Amino acid sequence: MHPDVAEEALSLNYEMEDVKSSPCLKYEEEWLALSKVDIEMTGLKEKIMEGELRASRFRSVIWRLLLGALTPGYPDHWPEETRTSREHYKKLKESIAVKPCLMSEPERDNPLSTNEKSSWHQYFCDKELKCLIKQDVVRTFPGVDFFRSEEIQEAMINILFCYARENPTMCYRQGMHEVLAPVVFVVKSDHHALLHTKEQITLRSDILYVVNPDYFEEDSYTLFRRIMNAIEGSYLIPNVAPTSTGYFPCHTNAGANANENQVIAQLNWIKEILLAPSDPELHDHLVKLDIPLPLFGIRWLRLLFGREFPLQDLLVLWDAIFAENRSFDLVNYIVVAMLSSVRKTLLEADYTNCLTTLMRYPGVTDISMIIDYALHLKNPSVCKIPSKFKVIPKVSNKAKEKKNKIMNGPASTNNRKYVPNLVYRPAQLQSPSYDQDRNFSDGYLLNEPDLLLRELKHAQNIISLCSVKLAQYHRVLEKSVDPDDVQAHSALTGMQELSNLLADNVRKSEPVAVEPAFEAQEKIISPTTKKPPTSPTDKEQVKPTQPLSRPRSVDMTVFKSTSMPIKEDDLEAAEFTLSLLKLS
Repeated sequence: MHPDVAEEALSLNYEMEDVKSSPCLKYEEEWLALSKVDIEMTGLKEKIMEGELRASRFRSVIWRLLLGALTPGYPDHWPEETRTSREHYKKLKESIAVKPCLMSEPERDNPLSTNEKSSWHQYFCDKELKCLIKQDVVRTFPGVDFFRSEEIQEAMINILFCYARENPTMCYRQGMHEVLAPVVFVVKSDHHALLHTKEQITLRSDILYVVNPDYFEEDSYTLFRRIMNAIEGSYLIPNVAPTSTGYFPCHTNAGANANENQVIAQLNWIKEILLAPSDPELHDHLVKLDIPLPLFGIRWLRLLFGREFPLQDLLVLWDAIFAENRSFDLVNYIVVAMLSSVRKTLLEADYTNCLTTLMRYPGVTDISMIIDYALHLKNPSVCKIPSKFKVIPKVSNKAKEKKNKIMNGPASTNNRKYVPNLVYRPAQLQSPSYDQDRNFSDGYLLNEPDLLLRELKHAQNIISLCSVKLAQYHRVLEKSVDPDDVQAHSALTGMQELSNLLADNVRKSEPVAVEPAFEAQEKIISPTTKKPPTSPTDKEQVKPTQPLSRPRSVDMTVFKSTSMPIKEDDLEAAEFTLSLLKLS
């Protein structure tokens, strides 16, 4: 070989080695930088707020630092803290593994026993709960191949089952699988990065221990448990406890009061304390349309916005939420930022289009804009307002005084019945003399209750018709759907549940807006909501066709007789119903 050619080949080999080693060196450099963060993690949090965690190979470790599973500033403690958390999961998993034995007490402990203390009874309860969890897990992020892996699905089922048994008052609630999904994705991504780097260079022992792929379930559970500790208020229902199989009762003797529900109170606080001062025009528009925040906000809070953004953007959003503080206060301001981000669309929309936008949140070009505006709302003196949000008109002092006067005014003012503006009502219910009628003011009906009754009966008739038609369509489609088509059966289940939901609502004397993620007698406090009827006459004003019986397998999430929330697949059916109400 010619000397020049040999020298060039050798030089090329050196360059290739540099290319190979450069990412590996950066891998260890990132770890060293992470181990040097101070106890306040000030520099790390600044980088997170700027969105610099997208390319991190240690995101799961950073989340453990932010959530308190690892102590920042003390990297020497990390292996021991990691060992402790892994040992906790291992012992928990072993303790709840039921192995029924016929030899101990055959009379009490056998497969036919109904004794709640029987190991066989517990075994069947566990099996039923796992089946319930699996039904949700297999539908997780249908557009992401990562979650189609049987290994990932099995790990998610184990983690959710362990959490349900460790937290019996919470058990498993529909939606938890969507909170767990980003966690397992991040943990597994860090494991892939470690294995790839390990093929190139010899890694430090502390990295190999803290980011060990053999402890995928253990490390995922550690993160999931701490996230759930922060958002459990969005799942808890007052005076309602699940059964050992994860089901929640359709009716309770205590009767959960909506005022006592933490997530409802949180959303009402967001609406009046955060949204009203920052964007009064949008606030008034939602009030005029009678769209309460719980209608869509409960899902936002329970899933930590998991359905509203693509997975990669969602991870950036979670980075910011975790970095702000461990109580996730930034979530409240993100809700307002999301509303203000689509304010133009909402302000130009009628009831149906407005609700559709909020239930199917449009994609954003830059998630950092949402984060930056949320940070500005939380700390306006520290964080600048993004340019996109500078067009939002601020509330004047006069408007503030008017709002305070209404909020603190005499009882006669606060007791007025609120009726959505007639512009948004069916045409046949609109009064020709509406513009000249002094009995109406800003959507308030002062002295014409007959119109409200006519509107209520009209809405009940339409809802009843929709319920019957959905039930008929369900029976027809069910006969022609392939038994192995999971997605089609999921849509059919949603159609059936929507029919049941509409049928249940017709029985009430006054319509109550139901959010898809509601469970076990949760209610929405809206201006039109009154106390439930007490007399038999009130309860039986309209008797729709008997709703289809709901399958026990999806009876985890209930709102009175409804067993599961409306999913995105069911939105078209919901929009069809809303269109009938709108156009009839």
